[in-house]
Amino acid sequence: MFDKANNIKLLQNAGWFSKRSDAFRRGLLACGAAKSFEPLETLYHHGDPANGIFAVLSGSVQITAPADDGQEFVLHREGAGFWIGDLALFADTPRLISVVATQETHTLFFPHSRIAKLVRDNPNYVRDFYALTQENMQTALRIMANLAVTGSEKRLVLRLLHLDEVASESEGWIDVSQDDLAEMIAVSQPTLHRILHRLADTDLIELGYGRVRLKDRQALIASCQT
Repeated sequence: MFDKANNIKLLQNAGWFSKRSDAFRRGLLACGAAKSFEPLETLYHHGDPANGIFAVLSGSVQITAPADDGQEFVLHREGAGFWIGDLALFADTPRLISVVATQETHTLFFPHSRIAKLVRDNPNYVRDFYALTQENMQTALRIMANLAVTGSEKRLVLRLLHLDEVASESEGWIDVSQDDLAEMIAVSQPTLHRILHRLADTDLIELGYGRVRLKDRQALIASCQT
């Protein structure tokens, strides 16, 4: 059962938000409204007007972006503690990505009008929001750098390690389909299937239906360093 109060406490101890001042956190939380999404329901689409920022309290979201041919590709997944929507909002431009719930997901939504008033009343808070944009850019650069790594198996291991850090499933499972995982590391389905089963056969990961669990993080990290 979803516990909003407890999840907000967890949010206050995670990532970017945990590093902000008490005054900023109180002020921003006062602007938020609870908003829930069913699996496969979209928080926002690429090209939509930037109407606010979302903070994920529970569940997880998938991020996709269009290629030049218009086809949407899966870039990443994030769980509880993730904030998204800041870049387009402060740039006053349409959304660059689409964000979709992968399971029942509870969020806090911070409308543009409330954030604008908060910043007008406290101009120094712009620096706090800029810190959020910097954190999300750091994630994007990490994804890009890992995607440029030579070797399909190493790219897969790096992506699994990253997804494991932000997974919200209990018992350590990463909820991700093989179709989406193949898109994330730019390999064919047969190649992904072969690598996954090789890692499973060496007892480094465990495979489930639409999910993966890491069994030996240290060994996986070491395999990327050789």
